[in-house]
Amino acid sequence: MDDGVSARSFSALIHRAERLANALDALGVAEGASVGILSDNRTEFVEADCAVALGRRVRVALNARLHLDDFRHVAQDADLRVLLFSRRFADAAHALAAEFGLLAVPFDPDPDFAHSFESLVESAPAEPRRRDGDPEAASWIIYTSGTTGRPKGVVLSHRAIREVALNLLLELGPVRTGERILLTQAISHASGYFVLPYLISGAGVHLMPRFDPDEVWRRSRQECFRTLKAVPAMLEPLLDAADGEWGFETIVYGASSVALPVLDRALDRFGPTLIQDYGQSEAPMTITCLGKDDHLDPDARRSAGRPWRSVAVEVRDEHGAIAAPGEIGEVHVRGSHMMTGYHRNPEATAAVLVDGWLRTKDLALTDERGFVHLQGRSDEMINSGGYNIAPREVENVLSAHAAVSEAVVLGMPDPRWGDAVTAVVRLRGPQSVSSEELIDFVRPRLGIRTPRRLEVWDSIPRTAYGKVDRVELRKQLANGGPS
Repeated sequence: MDDGVSARSFSALIHRAERLANALDALGVAEGASVGILSDNRTEFVEADCAVALGRRVRVALNARLHLDDFRHVAQDADLRVLLFSRRFADAAHALAAEFGLLAVPFDPDPDFAHSFESLVESAPAEPRRRDGDPEAASWIIYTSGTTGRPKGVVLSHRAIREVALNLLLELGPVRTGERILLTQAISHASGYFVLPYLISGAGVHLMPRFDPDEVWRRSRQECFRTLKAVPAMLEPLLDAADGEWGFETIVYGASSVALPVLDRALDRFGPTLIQDYGQSEAPMTITCLGKDDHLDPDARRSAGRPWRSVAVEVRDEHGAIAAPGEIGEVHVRGSHMMTGYHRNPEATAAVLVDGWLRTKDLALTDERGFVHLQGRSDEMINSGGYNIAPREVENVLSAHAAVSEAVVLGMPDPRWGDAVTAVVRLRGPQSVSSEELIDFVRPRLGIRTPRRLEVWDSIPRTAYGKVDRVELRKQLANGGPS
């Protein structure tokens, strides 16, 4: 084993997970206790996930791209009792153990800690123990990437995690025994939801410690690999690294839409293999789905798809009525995979869980066929000269330009207009286009919604969760440009 690069059969995985669950019993870690995991992708992460579930404890995956103060917030808010971590987080683990009295257990042997992952696994019996738990009890707490204040902890029950897995299998199935999915993202976040559906199908999961487009191409030609989980930002590097035959039958992507020129290239190179899933932490992964055939439809492919077959989705206007096709409203969701609520935050929970429906704060419109076209977040809406303008609508038009790889639109304070529609774009590779040319491209399509200010930057700031950092972007624009 080298830095977590290893393989496990399913029986070995469960065998070791049972041992770890039993070891935590022996150390007095109660059922229902929160167990933090702070690590990049590695085999032990999956073993820890299974052990936490078998022991009826609560999995709290920390974002490895954050910092000690962020870890402190999670440790305190979730009342962590155990922290499992990889080598590069040893200093943070020491600090958290001292401050919160939690049990710190390194994945890699470290003499500075009383126990290691392997020592706990090896010291405990492997016999399964029956633990009668409530399916509505907390299974995961996921911390959101909130743009203001501290992240909130989204509580997902054992029932919700199971339902996400079954939902995914509705669109990805049939998942066959022996096949594998290649996960290119951190399993502390969206990729983590794909582990359970593959394991319960007798299939395998291959974790990439970091995204490597050349490695993805190589894996695609191995017969056992049928599905790739990626994010939109990975498609261009994959296309640029194109090498020989492409073998994946399915590419699942989410988190954001894909610029149409990139989507055209991807369909031309990869064929009808793309599936887009839209979800959020409060209703993970499966709100709407844009299937493989939908990607071949010129109108449908501009959307986030239609509601998942097991999920109810409504777009409602400001009065709570279902919005007419073409009218922008807020996405409401009802399904068995929704969160229980926000951890220790009943006020915030009551604001978004209303009469069995989740208010997502995502704005969208539907078309006559029921496809959902996302328009951005409700708190991102631009009011310019008395007109409400959805950022996503402008972003979609800009992204249709052949030279544009990514576009972000927001409102900046303006003494005349209130908010001035402002855009920052990143270009594709060697492409060159001026701000004036892009504005001229948008104007005949959007009229008064055309950006009054447009800048071309080499990069767009992102949060540690990989999302566009609109707070930092706004700050840089106010200061005249990128820092």
